[in-house]
Amino acid sequence: MRFMSPEPPRIAPVPRSEWDERLQRLMDAVPGGSFEPMHIFTTLAHQPELFRRWLAFGGVLLSGQLPGRLRELVILRTAYRFDGQYEWAHHLELGAAQGITSSELVALGGELSSVEWDPFERAALRAVDETADDGSVTDATWSILSAHLNAGDLIELLMLIAHYLMLSTVLRSLRVPLEPSAQALADDIAGGPV
Repeated sequence: MRFMSPEPPRIAPVPRSEWDERLQRLMDAVPGGSFEPMHIFTTLAHQPELFRRWLAFGGVLLSGQLPGRLRELVILRTAYRFDGQYEWAHHLELGAAQGITSSELVALGGELSSVEWDPFERAALRAVDETADDGSVTDATWSILSAHLNAGDLIELLMLIAHYLMLSTVLRSLRVPLEPSAQALADDIAGGPV
């Protein structure tokens, strides 16, 4: 069990017994639903208005204009580079559903050079690495990205990176625990955040 933090969450998830009607409706609508609620949702529910608005923003990013495969490549690489264990584990299955292979998943959680990436995908992954290393995307990488994406898609790509950077740091600071099913998926892939 690679990711399990030895320390308890700093803020425990809101227990089902404390869900009001509004939170119940929100939980019914999120992945995992209210039957097996994900800890990210039940933890962020401590701030209900922010949680509700964040769900809308995150939902727009997950169903935006970027191709699904590109979106998941960027999310997984961002989770890896910013030590986002929770997001890494939860996006492995989503990435595989978008056609990311097992060898690509391993490369995303370590050395990108172990896979022969399409030049456009490599530029998107480089944008993540440059953001992690230098705080912004270089002109050379931007040139490749802008040859494939329009202005709105470029903004979406940058917002996607920034959102998962933010989410990774918030969840890590809160010590949000992984659910057992997500832990099992993460344990099956070599590499990733540790």
